[in-house]
Amino acid sequence: MGTITVTGLGKAYRQYPNRRARLLEWMSISGSPRHTLKWILKDIDFFVRPGEAVGIIGVNGAGKSTLLKLLTGTTQPTTGHINLSGRVAALLE
Repeated sequence: MGTITVTGLGKAYRQYPNRRARLLEWMSISGSPRHTLKWILKDIDFFVRPGEAVGIIGVNGAGKSTLLKLLTGTTQPTTGHINLSGRVAALLE
């Protein structure tokens, strides 16, 4: 049994207007950004006690899969912290 503590969790992806902008940003020496941040999750806080089961529901694009990817360590959060203790299982997609 394990616990999950999530505080201030947020995930943003870079959104480029076109492929050329992405390439120009990668090649730029000045490091000037050519992207905007698309926030998928923002300011998420929750606590799951040992033995509890939690279901995540929502419409398409709500961030359910992104949250599970963050919990399993498949992707890293942009902001916030995830603290897992013990054994935690997540079913992804």
